[in-house]
Amino acid sequence: MPQQLFPTMLTLCNFASGVFAIYAIFAQRFSIAVLCICFGLLFDLLDGWTARKLNAVSTFGKELDSLADIVTFGLAPAMFAYQLVLCELGQIGLGVAYLYSIGAVLRLARFNSTQSDLPTFIGLPVPGAAIGLLLSVALMSPWLVALSTCLLAWFMISQVKFPHLKKIKVDEEEVHGIH
Repeated sequence: MPQQLFPTMLTLCNFASGVFAIYAIFAQRFSIAVLCICFGLLFDLLDGWTARKLNAVSTFGKELDSLADIVTFGLAPAMFAYQLVLCELGQIGLGVAYLYSIGAVLRLARFNSTQSDLPTFIGLPVPGAAIGLLLSVALMSPWLVALSTCLLAWFMISQVKFPHLKKIKVDEEEVHGIH
């Protein structure tokens, strides 16, 4: 159990980042919200890496990670997009933000139940979707944000394969130029 403490603490930092992002959105401190989501991304990368390095990978850790990801990469980005841009579309904007959150929850549930051992991701991982949503809010008009948000939600629940960078194995001989 002691080796699982550090990865668990990193996962809880991911969760806290998402919670603080939501608080920042309520306070209309949008740059702080983006910063919190970015910190969540960092903690999300570090918790899994640390768990693998410490040989502390567990079902508990996988479930906790997904719960944190729902907050940081599912709810917080959807609320951010709604408060900044999608609110201009009224109920449609609210529905689009809700659709994104549903896509994130379904994606994470499917990943935990059937895909965590596959060499590729099936569907866009929620951290990638969160990055896409934050970028679209920064660069697009409300209707284009709505469209991109719907596309991101669809990609999360799609059967499209995305590379699983942690599981790509590079042949040692290819790295060193030996054939």
